[in-house]
Amino acid sequence: MSTEEIALLVTTYFDNMAAMNVDEWLTVFAEDAVIHDPVGDPPRSAHKDSHRFFKTMSNFFEKIEVSKDDIFFVKNGAAVKWRMQVVTKNNLHATSEGISVFEMNDAGKIQKISSYWDEAAMMSKLRGSL
Repeated sequence: MSTEEIALLVTTYFDNMAAMNVDEWLTVFAEDAVIHDPVGDPPRSAHKDSHRFFKTMSNFFEKIEVSKDDIFFVKNGAAVKWRMQVVTKNNLHATSEGISVFEMNDAGKIQKISSYWDEAAMMSKLRGSL
């Protein structure tokens, strides 16, 4: 895959996650894609588990903004250093950052994502704001 094709998949992934648009978000994934987010949690199936995940997100967050700070490309993948800012439904704010490693398949879809970040720390910040 070209870096432009990979960049488009990564951008579509992050843009639709921030918009909490599960249907468009799923278009970039292979049918058997696996997500490790964060690494260390049980892996999730992109297609089987995402509707529940997005419902939880949309019930809790009013706004999600994600910036892609750096992207490093390899033949069929990329590592993305990102920063996320969230606002909850009750107007609590938190920021987190991490690195997500994307592996693409030969059909030009995301096959696997491994995200390295501290989700617990972000949630703790939100709880501490109460």
